[in-house]
Amino acid sequence: MKKNEEQKLVNFFQDRFSFSRDDLFNYFLQSEGELNKGTFGWRINDLKRKNALREIKRGWYTLNVKPVYVPPVDDKIKKLAGIFTSNYRDVRYCVWDINWLNEFTVHQFNRELLLIETEKDLQESLAYTLADNGYNNVIWSLKATHLSLTNSIDPITILPLISRAPVQYIQTGETSVSLPILEKILVDIYQEEKLFYFIQGAEMGRIFEHAFDCYSINYTSFFGYAKRRGKEVELHAFMTKYFPEILKNIS
Repeated sequence: MKKNEEQKLVNFFQDRFSFSRDDLFNYFLQSEGELNKGTFGWRINDLKRKNALREIKRGWYTLNVKPVYVPPVDDKIKKLAGIFTSNYRDVRYCVWDINWLNEFTVHQFNRELLLIETEKDLQESLAYTLADNGYNNVIWSLKATHLSLTNSIDPITILPLISRAPVQYIQTGETSVSLPILEKILVDIYQEEKLFYFIQGAEMGRIFEHAFDCYSINYTSFFGYAKRRGKEVELHAFMTKYFPEILKNIS
């Protein structure tokens, strides 16, 4: 789309935070007289590619475009991902660092903890593989997580990867690393109270608030993953209490 056409689109929807796919189709139909589904699909993809439009849930869009969260990948993350992919080919996994959360908190914490998630049946095997590669503080039983985190130096925690968990693949040099998307991180810190005991209460609310303010959130992915974790109802209540305007805008 040309710049002046994009501006007309912005002007038309400027008083609405979100609008449906049908709303968008009717806008183009009125402005152009006719429109087939193929051309309409191309228009949407073109706007999304130009970062002029984003999908906030299935079939709903906004012109309030924010960047997609891409966490930093350091040597520790790359090394851990490399060990996993070289030992377990074609197996889904996800690795992340809890210090990424400092971007969203008021009170900074300095806890060295890497998380790696994979199929539940591989957790014990992965623990031995990591031990063979020099990792001496590997935790793979959440029953001992709280105690282990308070007494271990640079621990690594292995968690089961939920089916269809939303991840992103970041290419760093020759290495492709599987990382959680922001929607997954938010649901996980809400779900795993034992693991993230130090960011409950008001701090949890601040993390969510800063994440919503700064980055693009796909609420279909957010609530879909929450449902698979058995937390959809609780998270909906949490959002109703602290972020009612967001729920209103995406309903």
